[in-house]
Amino acid sequence: MRNFKYLGMLVFWIITSGMLTFLAVAGYWMIPYMADMFNEDRVWFTITALAVLLFTGLYVTLGVFIYKDSSRKKMNTWLWLTAVFYIPNFMGVVLYFYARRHKIPAANDMHTQICPHCGHIIHAGE
Repeated sequence: MRNFKYLGMLVFWIITSGMLTFLAVAGYWMIPYMADMFNEDRVWFTITALAVLLFTGLYVTLGVFIYKDSSRKKMNTWLWLTAVFYIPNFMGVVLYFYARRHKIPAANDMHTQICPHCGHIIHAGE
């Protein structure tokens, strides 16, 4: 199981490195045209920059939440981070919350006892 965690982490960072490299090359290609765009319409440039910062902040916040929550639920953290970040239109988030809802409660939950053989809940407390 531990090797699977490292495989998920490797896949996540390979895809992320590829995406960051692509964005760096695209940004380098666009730098000569940025001055023209900024001089033409500053409002449009400012709104675009704020939207990019907003979505970047949203994805970072979502990533931190997914990482902590999936770790607490004993789910494959890196697999879910990859799914949430790289499946478009927030479908990865929808899949995560669907899978999360059907997951066995966390082991640190004091009111549940879980069968060590099959993983089913034996007794749910009040």
